[in-house]
Amino acid sequence: MRVRPARPADAATLARIYVAAWRDAYAGILPDGMLVGMSDVRHAAAWQQELAARDRHSDTLVAEDDDGVIGLVTVGPARRASRAQLEGGEIYRLYVAPEHQGEGAGKALMMAAFDWLISRQVDAVIVWVLAENPSRFFYEAMGGRRLGEKSDSIGGVKVREIAYGWTDLVAALDRLAAR
Repeated sequence: MRVRPARPADAATLARIYVAAWRDAYAGILPDGMLVGMSDVRHAAAWQQELAARDRHSDTLVAEDDDGVIGLVTVGPARRASRAQLEGGEIYRLYVAPEHQGEGAGKALMMAAFDWLISRQVDAVIVWVLAENPSRFFYEAMGGRRLGEKSDSIGGVKVREIAYGWTDLVAALDRLAAR
């Protein structure tokens, strides 16, 4: 398994992973019509635009195996709402293709995100996850500490989100590397 910065040429694959992961993780949580209406083509165009306009403040990294890209993480400075919980960085999204979950890509992406932040002298990170998403336990297994909750609306449905945080990324990275 390798992790590298995403390239504009990865846009279609990232869109496929993003849509498949949303449909897998949020079935029964978010409206079916919203999930069915997600488009690989529309998301590929958005990914193409995002990757072409990348800046030095955030980045998308991909995990790949011998068959290609199987997961992604986007990391950068904490957004305004997150800074109320934790000053530092934020993982904006982390998705692994459903057929590759449990193979270590998520852990590799977390470690790469931590390393990316550490290289920019950021020592803490937060991630928000839907409370009903069973993948939230992944963040607990990665050593994330529950920091707070908030309510939001996605697709017209009220959802509860949980914030997980790591306040010492060097120590967290060491712990993950030792596993």
